[in-house]
Amino acid sequence: MSYSSSYVPSRSNSINAYGSRHGSLITYDDYDSDDYNKMHVPKSILERRMSSGLATISHADSPVPQLVGTSSDSVYLIRSSPKLSPRKWLIIMYCFLYMGAYAMSSASFVQYIYNRLQKEMFPDKDNFNLSLHCFSNTSDPHYKLQVSVQEKASNWNMYYNLATGIPTLFASILLGSSSDRFGRKFLFYLPCFGAIIRTAVCTAGIYFDLNLYYLLIGFFVEGLTGFMATMLLVTFAYVADITPPKGKQRSFGIAMIELINGTAMTIVSFATGYFIEDTGYFYPMLTSGVMLALNIVIIIFIPESFPEDKRELRESTFDKIKAIFNLFFGENNKGRRWMYNTLMLVFLLTVFSSFGRQSVEPLYLLDAPFCWSSEKLGNFSSLKNLLQQIFGMGVIKLLQKAMSDEAIAMLGCVSFGASLVLEGLAQSDILMYIVPAIGVCGLLTVPITRSLLSKLTHPDHQGAIFSTISTMETIVNIGGTVAANEIYSHTLSIYRGMIFFILTGCNFISLIIMGIYRFGSRRTFPTSLDVRR
Repeated sequence: MSYSSSYVPSRSNSINAYGSRHGSLITYDDYDSDDYNKMHVPKSILERRMSSGLATISHADSPVPQLVGTSSDSVYLIRSSPKLSPRKWLIIMYCFLYMGAYAMSSASFVQYIYNRLQKEMFPDKDNFNLSLHCFSNTSDPHYKLQVSVQEKASNWNMYYNLATGIPTLFASILLGSSSDRFGRKFLFYLPCFGAIIRTAVCTAGIYFDLNLYYLLIGFFVEGLTGFMATMLLVTFAYVADITPPKGKQRSFGIAMIELINGTAMTIVSFATGYFIEDTGYFYPMLTSGVMLALNIVIIIFIPESFPEDKRELRESTFDKIKAIFNLFFGENNKGRRWMYNTLMLVFLLTVFSSFGRQSVEPLYLLDAPFCWSSEKLGNFSSLKNLLQQIFGMGVIKLLQKAMSDEAIAMLGCVSFGASLVLEGLAQSDILMYIVPAIGVCGLLTVPITRSLLSKLTHPDHQGAIFSTISTMETIVNIGGTVAANEIYSHTLSIYRGMIFFILTGCNFISLIIMGIYRFGSRRTFPTSLDVRR
């Protein structure tokens, strides 16, 4: 029979003390393996090594009283995970409907705001065809008005993102940590309810032509329920519950969630462009609400992945948050906390680039020299999602056969950065359509870093670590959206594509940091200890 231990914060504490790399120690706060129970194994290899004087490890040297490989010779055995009902695959439909509804409502609302501001500034024109008022002659007085429309639309996007993001910042970390105590299922409901309220307010606002300030209410309520951050953290925690942390299954599972999300956004974005052209903005927004209502029904049949016997009810939600804080900053994890912080920095820089690009790209393409219509925007968004989130995520299994997870993340940084450079330089439709082809692997960095952070963390804290990731992602969403819109609006008169060059710099920094992690983590992690009776 074979039992595996895990890894230690620093190499000095490992069993390498007697001269060879046989393995290392584990504490509860320094987790990097499967879900374990402790068991006494008399006359094991560790016990015989102890008696031979090959290794001497004192309890006093450890932050907790019970270590693998101490004189008591306790080891950790893999706890078998209960098999879930096939209904667990309903999570695929849940992700598809939620992301599809988000894509449709987001595209409709951004274009509605832009079109409405155009009507206010060009009241004597028919503004439904956006290309009629795309002025490329900078001496034309209407050009300055068009730039003003861009700036105002950018500012309103910022306001709505702040209204959602600020409450989400607090909601996601509390809700995610609570799922480690009360299970995952209740978190599936909350973001759907919030999104339904937001789409209802926006639908009413479009139909009755309400003041734009009133629409902030719907975004704020959605933020209180955790917004997309909660939806993502619960789905990723769900995958972590049903996949082993060893190997590459968890990375693949998380990438598949990204794949489903990308598939939904591709299909729906493609349809939304035509939907808006044919019907306007009201019916796409209404359809988004119907999709979310259907999702509520689907959640009823999704099985719980974190049963009561695995929950640690003695720890409060704030204890969970404190434990995760200690992983990043605690003294008892100082040998490995650099790994948490390095991965988190790579993740944040990548999502900053993604959110920033997503926020300003529609405005960038609606204006000269592209002057795209809703239909063209929908087609481009579909192509980008098809290549980056369907093809890119779909080939991750093939890439894993030839590359490590860290190398795949570095490839993502290079691909994403190259596509941003071309987008900033593009002056024609053809070059813009080449952009997503170059960035086909650009988003692989995101699921890989999620997976690596999850693998470093104990199973009882998966909800907390994903809530931490989601909270940081929300902060970057707020800051990235605000910063990108501010940079874009203030650099329009200098060079319209400058924002994309700034985002490229972020990806270059991510590439360097990921390289440091790849080589540094191999020195931190010794080889697994194989204890045989």
